[in-house]
Amino acid sequence: MLVISSYRSGAIGWAFRGLVAMAVLLAAVAASGPVQPTAAQEAVGGNRLYIYNSSSFAGAAFSGTPQVIDLEAAAKNVGAGVGVRPHLLLFNNSHSHALLANVASGHVMFIDAATRKVVGNIDIGEQAHGAISSPDDRFAIAANQNGKKLARIATDYENNVFTHAPANDLDLKALEDAGHPDNAPICPILFAQSGFNVYVTLRGGGLFVVDTAATPMKVVKSFTKDEVAPAGCGGAVLGTKMYINSGTATSADLYLFDTQTDTLVQKVPLQSPGTDAHGMALVNRRYLWMGYRGEGDKVAIIDTSTNTQVGTVSDVGQAPDLMDVSPAGDLVFVALRGPNNLTGGPSAKGATPGLAVLEVKQGGRDGGRKMFVPIGSQAADSTVDPHAVAVRPGAGPGSPYEVWVIDQSNRATPVAPAPPATGTGQANAQNGSALTVLLAALALLAAAGAWRWRIALRNLRS
Repeated sequence: MLVISSYRSGAIGWAFRGLVAMAVLLAAVAASGPVQPTAAQEAVGGNRLYIYNSSSFAGAAFSGTPQVIDLEAAAKNVGAGVGVRPHLLLFNNSHSHALLANVASGHVMFIDAATRKVVGNIDIGEQAHGAISSPDDRFAIAANQNGKKLARIATDYENNVFTHAPANDLDLKALEDAGHPDNAPICPILFAQSGFNVYVTLRGGGLFVVDTAATPMKVVKSFTKDEVAPAGCGGAVLGTKMYINSGTATSADLYLFDTQTDTLVQKVPLQSPGTDAHGMALVNRRYLWMGYRGEGDKVAIIDTSTNTQVGTVSDVGQAPDLMDVSPAGDLVFVALRGPNNLTGGPSAKGATPGLAVLEVKQGGRDGGRKMFVPIGSQAADSTVDPHAVAVRPGAGPGSPYEVWVIDQSNRATPVAPAPPATGTGQANAQNGSALTVLLAALALLAAAGAWRWRIALRNLRS
């Protein structure tokens, strides 16, 4: 303080004080370790669940107001806490609970469908891309995408008890080879009918059929990247038929498997296909609807009795993503992505974030858009990004049902600062960085002092 006060006036004083302030600031930043992301760089994710009653779609235009659930608030004090970017949502077989995977974190949330409360929250590791309940609802299988593992979570829905034993995860990275170059699981697509084999698509191409009832879980059938293209996500099971797609920014494919033998039956031919096939829905147990969220922005219709494409819905909207069908098979609900999509890359870029409601015609052989339900801002800078769509049936045929839609867009809530790093190597690295910056600041001060004395001597000589 004495030194600073002695240079209270003049250009030298201001320069010197600036250097001192810079030195103090640099030393403080270095001592504090890495700078944490700002809210603009990272945010606790998405966090809005929209629930629509079926009566809203009964007329020619949408009516009513959805129930909106703040997922960040709902998950805050439950289990592993708030996840980042809620992404894929499916119901268990009794439709008592929804399973919600968070794609930018490892959180798998379990939501009581009646109360809308998050009643379970398990962190399976690096990245939870999707989770599906077993046929008997005793456990759920979740894809830990960047961790390259398949996780099994024991599920007691009656008592809301959910347990994950990481030691029982299936390590898919250990199975990488020339035919399976990148075993990040995209989706555990579906369970084969009346069995516990699940079909797992892979980011680098190929597919594993996994026995999930075994401990540890094990691969019982394997297909290479030359047999099944990369990054499949959509799936539908019809009796002993399993349909699985594959979609990238430049391609779209559809495959048919026999679940009795876990064999690949054929690659289904597609007419004038688009790119980035993603969502799928089985309409009236005969017609398979599959969306292209890349080039084309349409829905292909495949007749499962002949495995041929028989129609196309072209007026869906831009970047149609995941979809589901009403219990009566008369409507198909499709998420339309936002203009600033957070996942899927450029091919998943949309324009009007919301829900496209498609009318089913000719029993599913044809269809067209009945209405559009906007979600959030429709401006070009909108950050709204709908992704998951799941229908929760009512008590019986013709009874009311619900359509659940997930907006995975980020919220401007700052991330809590990361805890201090532990370990001698990390501590030494941070201390070394602080010392380096502090020494540089002292060197600046020394240079400034020398400069000041040169100026003073020059003044004395004049």
